[in-house]
Amino acid sequence: MKIIDYIILAIGIICLIYYGVITGYAGTGASFSRFWLLVGILCILLFLIIRYMIIKNIILPRPIRYLIGGFVLAGICIFLFIEGLIIYHANKKADPDMDYLIVLGAQIRGTRITNSLYKRLKTAETYLKENPDTLVIVSGGQGSGEDITEAQAMKEFLIENGIREDRILVEDKSTNTHENILYSKKLINRADAKVAVVTNGFHIFRSIGIAKKQGLENVQGLSAPSDPILLVNYYIREVFGVVKDFLFGNM
Repeated sequence: MKIIDYIILAIGIICLIYYGVITGYAGTGASFSRFWLLVGILCILLFLIIRYMIIKNIILPRPIRYLIGGFVLAGICIFLFIEGLIIYHANKKADPDMDYLIVLGAQIRGTRITNSLYKRLKTAETYLKENPDTLVIVSGGQGSGEDITEAQAMKEFLIENGIREDRILVEDKSTNTHENILYSKKLINRADAKVAVVTNGFHIFRSIGIAKKQGLENVQGLSAPSDPILLVNYYIREVFGVVKDFLFGNM
């Protein structure tokens, strides 16, 4: 028990430190950052509860211990299984000469492209220059703090970086990955078209799952790099995204 409680304490401290790193790097509004704050606080509280039980010699009944242990073990197994699938798909590179790329939108600030979206667009740009017959669908609507749609910002970026405007199709109504695929599919004129979804590596598994659920059977992933400082945050957050979309029937 003594080893376990100090492991819990160490996890709590690490989570709080990582929360500080995330907010210092990306601001207090960084997506999913509060998860690390909450987990850090809960781990420290759990450590204090366990220490109190040890000092007072409080022992939980065996059935309750087994129930808690089984619940924790099941949660860990599910988490590791999903995370393994995410990591396995994270470095997917699409075949050459795909018919379409779908570049999934990400937050912009005003009209400025953020780091995650920049990496997606650079990956798409490279592929499009190497495969001149491939068309690209830029997909993303306008959210809070955005002066234009994500799709418009993406289109302007690609044109400025040498991609002809007649190769770019615009989907500017979507607000999440499910809608990105759903609305982009309407711009694809062949049921058997070869489609590659361009997004950051951690997001590939979920995006392909959603695309197949939407009926795009001939679909692949084209992985873009992610910010290394936020990488752990992204990969942990993505597990919850996969669970959510699975439960809602999106994949």
